[in-house]
Amino acid sequence: MAVWTVFEPPGADEAATTLRWAEGFVFVPERTAWSALLLAPLVLLRHRLWAAFIVYALVQAGVAAAVFALDLGSSALALLLVANLAVAVQLAGLRSAKLAARGYEEAGTVVAPRLDAAEQRYFDARLAAPRSTASTHSTVRATGSYPLRRAEPAVLGLFPEAGR
Repeated sequence: MAVWTVFEPPGADEAATTLRWAEGFVFVPERTAWSALLLAPLVLLRHRLWAAFIVYALVQAGVAAAVFALDLGSSALALLLVANLAVAVQLAGLRSAKLAARGYEEAGTVVAPRLDAAEQRYFDARLAAPRSTASTHSTVRATGSYPLRRAEPAVLGLFPEAGR
């Protein structure tokens, strides 16, 4: 099972048709991008992370220049894989930062095995939940306007009732 972070586009309006409204949402998987271990520059370009690609290229050029300037040998070129490992681990964070910079708001998280299941779970919960006030016990999005699901009152310890 993967954890998906859901980002809502700026100015999302539920009054628009449901399909047009839902197409703007972005689901970012919070996992290691294994394809980036060997193909980091292509993965960065695929997700249009231009600034990260430029930093990646400069770091790779700097490491290669240092290896050749210090005459460390060809086995030291394995240091170039460190940047690939960093991209593989940090790709979700890079995508989240890019979306936040473009005005997207984090709307919640979903646990699902695949993207289509994550979308289904999120929109089922989002569209089925009635609008509520802040006084009810519910899990609310970061913006506070729509609950994702109802939650029971918090219980501390092993006692079945919170009031005791």
